[in-house]
Amino acid sequence: MTTPYYERGGITIYHGDCREILPDVSSDVVITDPPYGFRKADWDSEFPTDWLTGLSPSSAIAIMPGINNLMSVPCPDGFEYRWMLSIHIANGMTRGLMGFGNWIPVLVYARPGSSLYRCQQDATVVSIRGDMPSHPSPKPIDAMRWLVDRFEGETILDPFMGSGTTLRAAKDLGRKAIGIEIEERYCEIAARRLEQEVLALV
Repeated sequence: MTTPYYERGGITIYHGDCREILPDVSSDVVITDPPYGFRKADWDSEFPTDWLTGLSPSSAIAIMPGINNLMSVPCPDGFEYRWMLSIHIANGMTRGLMGFGNWIPVLVYARPGSSLYRCQQDATVVSIRGDMPSHPSPKPIDAMRWLVDRFEGETILDPFMGSGTTLRAAKDLGRKAIGIEIEERYCEIAARRLEQEVLALV
């Protein structure tokens, strides 16, 4: 078993290749934003799908594949396609192949027979670019809090953790989380973000 890079308050970070680490970790829900294959960085040379075979028996999987890869995601073994959530980025400036692509698709898979229904909740969120850490493909923290909050389960797993926004969102919501990241500099950024304490609301 790989030694954690960071471990505190129910949040764990592993530095390494998720394909090697995934068989040794377990979670209730997988929420992740894998590389898009746009060659923005060394780790972004291709859109990976082989990691899906090493997942633990989670109840649900939410993948943000990017608009270009929507038709390239295979349904993980033991799961079925359930829904597509949408995160709209207000005032976003992300350039796509046919114009600005100011929304983030989230493909959702679940175990057959399980329910992910949340009463009186919309399947779309409008988000503003807020806390955007140093990363080629960052996600707004408020959008990730909304996404994490949609799924039940104690522990969230992000196999492509990046700068740790999924883990930070889980911590803010009082959830446990596991992150895996192949680039050590992003592990360091994520650890620093997680050290910032959550202020209690009064």
